[in-house]
This record gives sequence, structure tokens and C-alpha cells, in this order.
Amino acid sequence: MHPFRKLSLAALALVVGTACLHAAAPKHHAVLVISIDGLRPDAVTHAEEHGLKIPVLRSFLRDGVYADAVNNAVPTYTYPNHTTLMTGVWPSVHGIYNNTPFDPEGKENGRWNWYANMVKAPTLWQAAHNAGLVTASLHWPVTMNAKGIDYNVPEFWSSRTESDHYLLEAVSQPHGYLEKLEHTAGTYFPGASDITYDELLTKTAIALIQDKHPDLLTLHIVSLDHVAHAHGPFSTEANDRLEQIDGMVGRLMKAERAAHPDASIVVVSDHGFLPVNHILNLNLALAKAGLLKIEKGKITFWEAAAWESGGTAMILLKSPSDAAMIKKTGDALKQLAADPANGIDAVLSHQEAVALGATNDAVFLVDMKSGYRIGPALTGAVLQDLPSTTGAHGFLPSMHSELRSAFFVVGPTARAAKDVGVIDMRQIAPTLAALLGISFPSAGAAPLNVR
Repeated sequence: MHPFRKLSLAALALVVGTACLHAAAPKHHAVLVISIDGLRPDAVTHAEEHGLKIPVLRSFLRDGVYADAVNNAVPTYTYPNHTTLMTGVWPSVHGIYNNTPFDPEGKENGRWNWYANMVKAPTLWQAAHNAGLVTASLHWPVTMNAKGIDYNVPEFWSSRTESDHYLLEAVSQPHGYLEKLEHTAGTYFPGASDITYDELLTKTAIALIQDKHPDLLTLHIVSLDHVAHAHGPFSTEANDRLEQIDGMVGRLMKAERAAHPDASIVVVSDHGFLPVNHILNLNLALAKAGLLKIEKGKITFWEAAAWESGGTAMILLKSPSDAAMIKKTGDALKQLAADPANGIDAVLSHQEAVALGATNDAVFLVDMKSGYRIGPALTGAVLQDLPSTTGAHGFLPSMHSELRSAFFVVGPTARAAKDVGVIDMRQIAPTLAALLGISFPSAGAAPLNVR
């Protein structure tokens, strides 16, 4: 055979082989994930009934795929659920059971579960980074020192004052990048969870999109939660805030489409809300039952203590295998629950609590009725009546459908006006992976079919 022909055949084989590889490789699409803390799905799906004018969010019902509700993690709190959103597994697997660590004696001085090293499961950011995609995140819970996030400003604070921007500049990744964004978006600090902060988050996210065009960007919008706590869900104040956030979502979508015309835009939430008028300070009740001691507003000794999370509390024992103490604690909780004034909806056993995803250390789980929440107070009355309606979450989603969370997606691969019903939160991470065009086998559920 002529040498030139040998070379031509070899070159042809190389071209064909390369084409086959390219044909087999999945096509990557950018994904923007916007978490609106405390967004109830019916605020969007039934906006008119609640007097809400949110045209951007309502457009997801017309142009994309949406869930009627999301069965979320227990407790329905911010940090466990945001971690499930990015891992596709329940807290019993990823290890983030509450916003804060169990700390009955106050030794942690108010620390939250900020640190990504606490997460025991692989994350979507890691999977995307390992697939060669550019990843970014702003104010997402449990992301301090997170692996796999190329551009990361974690949710973290100390004093919640302007000086905290120095702290955020020091812990953000890569070093110096937040300072660069601040030249465009303004000084970034985790102040009060108000509309000013959400506006700063939005400006910073847009600056990041325009500068780095990340393939995966996750963003945590926070002020709706703040207002719903203060005034209750669907209050005038909460509705006004969601309408303001709706405009921010529109601006974020515009920036994302300019950077990635074929991007998928995903709106999620971590929990819903219930109105609250009464507070049960459970550790004060346990002190009256002789299970712990309180001196000068601090727990100085405990045999059983409540790890409260708004509408629920996990009850932990210092000696969890002590059968006599388990009985004593159970009897005290049953006595409290027998008085309807205390607002206890159910006292779950260890087995029932663990089956719902609570820590294996929980000997009981207390769930409150609508209108009641568990408080952290260590002074004053066991039961408090509030002067006006507030809001709370943390309740069991299986018993309080109002606590279920939201999922909406619009993009080139999402069928228009498709309702997928009630879904499992563990399906969201693998669905995001499918939209990105990557594999995420560690998730605990199958992805949704959004086509």
C-alpha cells in the first residue's frame, strides 16, 4: 500500500473515532439555581388567591416544569434542606440535622453549622467541578471551605455588621475574588436578612455571571423568610417582599440568558411556613420535670434536653441507653402533650423519628400543632402567648403540608406547563445534574423527567 494512503486511512480513523467520542459525550448546559428561603409553592401556583403579583415566578407555570409541592427533609429548617438540595440524600446520610449544633450548655456561643467539612455526602458542586464545569455559589448554607466550588462566597457571619465584609473576603474562594466583585456590586456583608441584603446578593450574582459565566451557580435569597417569621406567611409584609424578590429573579434570569442563552433557570425553596401565636419553651418544661437544671438563664446540668427547630424538637439524652431515663423523659413529654394548651401535636418514638430522617441520637421527636412553635428560652414562662401573629417552620412535612417546599424550572429541555405533582426533595439534585449533562450517582432518588 502507498505510504500516503496508509496515512490517509489512519487520519480518517482518527477523525471518525474523535467524532464518535464527541457524539457519545453528553452536552453540557448551564444551570442557575435560585433558592428563595421560605417560599411556599402555593405562593406561586395559587398566587391570585393570596393577592400576589409575581409575573416572573408565574411564568414558570406557563413556560416550564413545576411541582405542586416538595416533600422535604426533617426538620423543615434551612440548613438540613439546603444540604439535601445539593446532595440528593436525607440528613441521616449527609449529617446536617439542624441549623445549629446540639449544644444544651451553650459552649458553641451561637455557632451555626457553617462548615462544609461537616457534610458527609458528595455534592453536586463536586460532581460538576469533576466534570470540568465552572461552579459558583453565593450565600448557600454549609459551604464554608466547600470542595468543588470554584467561586464561593459562603453563608457565614460573626457580628452581622459592615465589618463582616472583611471576614467574608477572607473566607471566600478564590482569595481576592470577592473584593473584585465588590468593585462592581458594592461592599458585601451578611447584615440583617432584609431586602437590602437580597439586593446586594442579586447585584453580586449578576456581576459574577457577567465575569465568569459559571456553568452552575447557586444563590440563596433570604429576606422572605425573615419577613414571614416576623409577620406570618401571606401577610401584607411577606407578600410585598415576595413581589420585590420576583423582580430580582427576573434580573438574574436576564443576566443568565445573556451569558448562556440555553441555560436552565431553577427556583427552589427549603421549607414553607405556618402562622404562630404561641410558644412552648420546651427546655423550661423539661427543667420542671427534673430532667435538667437552669441557673441564671443557662443549662448547668442535663439528663435530657430539647434540640429545638421551630415546629419540632429532637429530644436527646446524655445517656441514650438508660432505659429508666428514657421512660422518665417519655412520661414527662406525654404529660405535656395531654394538655391541649401546650400545643403538642405528636410525640414520636426513637424509631419513628429516625425513620423520618432525624439523628439516631434522638430518643423522641416532638411536633407542634399549627399556631404553636417550640422556643429556646431558658427564663420566663413555659408557655407564651404572642401579641400578634408570627411565622415558623420546622414542623413535620408529613403532618403539615404547608411546610413542603417549592421546585420550578424553565429552560430549553423543560417542557412547557408540565406539572410533576408532589416530588421527593432528593430528586432535585439528580435532576439538576441531568440538566447540566453530568452524572450524579450518589443521590438517593431518581431524577425527574422534565422533558
